[in-house]
Amino acid sequence: MVYNLDARKKVAELDLSGMPHLGSGIVFDYRGRRVMATPHLREPVVSVIDMENWRTVKRIETLGTGFFMRSHENTNYAWVDVFFGEHRDAMHVIDKRTLEIVKTLRPEPGKTAAHVEFTKDGGHALVSVWDMRGALVIYDARTLEEVKRLPMVKPSGKYNVHNKITLSRGTSH
Repeated sequence: MVYNLDARKKVAELDLSGMPHLGSGIVFDYRGRRVMATPHLREPVVSVIDMENWRTVKRIETLGTGFFMRSHENTNYAWVDVFFGEHRDAMHVIDKRTLEIVKTLRPEPGKTAAHVEFTKDGGHALVSVWDMRGALVIYDARTLEEVKRLPMVKPSGKYNVHNKITLSRGTSH
């Protein structure tokens, strides 16, 4: 549900299967309209919702349920993890112009790929391989190719303070 907090009244009912993970979604422009997109915790899908009329524009099927979706103003792509289930090693890359999955990355087969964040300029996507023998994997956000891998123990949250405080539409706030 969407509420108008000033008037304390319900504005819309959203077509989501349960509540998404808090802070999971992003906002971007699609065909001249502002939309929000979020992965579902209960079903393997990402919902894209028009923020003017609160109707679902598209449901994008994924390999499993996800936790985090991120993007940046300077990239055409949105990245979403598949945090749960047998495909937890997958990271989908969705073209924001077509709302289609254009690539599925597997940074470390068999290990959870999670919580992507972007650099300040949006040039690189940082993906966590969430494992005791994990890594921070850096991708070129334009070519979707791996640039560098830094071994780490279960890396979580690489919160980009700049993107948060400047209210980047590709992250949560």
